[in-house]
Amino acid sequence: MKKNIKNVSVYELKPNMILAKDLIINSITLVAKEISLNESMIKKILEFYPNDNLYIYASEEETLLPTSQNLNVHSLIQTENLLNYFSKQISNFLDNIDKNSKLNLTAIRTMSKDLLDNQNDYGSLLKSITKSRTIDEYLVRHCVNVAFLSSMLGKWLNLSNKDLTLLTYAAFLHDIGKTMINPKILNKPAKLTKSEFEEIKKHSVYSYELVRTIPYLDESVSSGVLMHHERLDGSGYPLHLKEDKISAFAKIIGITDTFDAMTSDKVYRKKQCPLKVLEIMQRDYMALFDYHYLSLFIDKMANYYTGEIVKLSNGKFGTIIKIDINNISSPLVSIDSTFVDLNTEKDIYILDLKA
Repeated sequence: MKKNIKNVSVYELKPNMILAKDLIINSITLVAKEISLNESMIKKILEFYPNDNLYIYASEEETLLPTSQNLNVHSLIQTENLLNYFSKQISNFLDNIDKNSKLNLTAIRTMSKDLLDNQNDYGSLLKSITKSRTIDEYLVRHCVNVAFLSSMLGKWLNLSNKDLTLLTYAAFLHDIGKTMINPKILNKPAKLTKSEFEEIKKHSVYSYELVRTIPYLDESVSSGVLMHHERLDGSGYPLHLKEDKISAFAKIIGITDTFDAMTSDKVYRKKQCPLKVLEIMQRDYMALFDYHYLSLFIDKMANYYTGEIVKLSNGKFGTIIKIDINNISSPLVSIDSTFVDLNTEKDIYILDLKA
């Protein structure tokens, strides 16, 4: 009788499943085909062959079920649709700023609730957040991305539900003042003059002035908006505040704002690989941001990129097996069923995540 073959994630393996193909790692057969798996074998596979798929024999009914790969694709489509929904809502909100200087909190309150209610699949969210976009949609999508990233970091910091909601308000609103800046300056592809850069830096003040018109809004929201470009050493703007003079929300949004800006295409600069950005932030920004907040953000984010497929400089694709937190952009990857440590293979490096 013909046997049906099913492709499954290693995390879906169960005792008594039978491998349909030899599991080979570095020319060594870890488990031979036709073998019925037991708990010890599954543990061994998870240890040496994580974050990948393999083939098992399945009943005819099982082959009709969606594979984990299809489920991942479905999840990504759902996430992308979700982010597009929020982008449209923010776009409408920004359009209305020109028509009415007094902001209506209802739209932000609704979006924040929807965001916190739908923030479940962090892996798909991060993949969609760092996906290449058209430059024209940067401001709108940036507000959405920073809101998601900030609420994620807020949850990792165990903020209360009330603070998570207020933080999400501030993150959605942090850059709305850019609507008050001349688009020719905002979207200038060439290097900005000193006066143009000073005008760009006013956006946090413009944002604050718009936000503070909202009646009965908690002060933590407006301070988070105003201070999100302040840095612990006093090098930020607009007030050159230091250390504990900077609000907690501003410290969080400063981190997520920087990450999203560096992983997005701009008119003057191409996006960078998220792993490289995390490494740069870890190396160069520890004195600028709250150490506890930034360390937690980097550690948690790096974990979510384990298992991702990356484009490599040798033209091949690899799967991230393990990330060294001290050398984030050079992880252990699986290439053509062979483990390659990019920390020692200096001729191969990651270009970006697979689209």
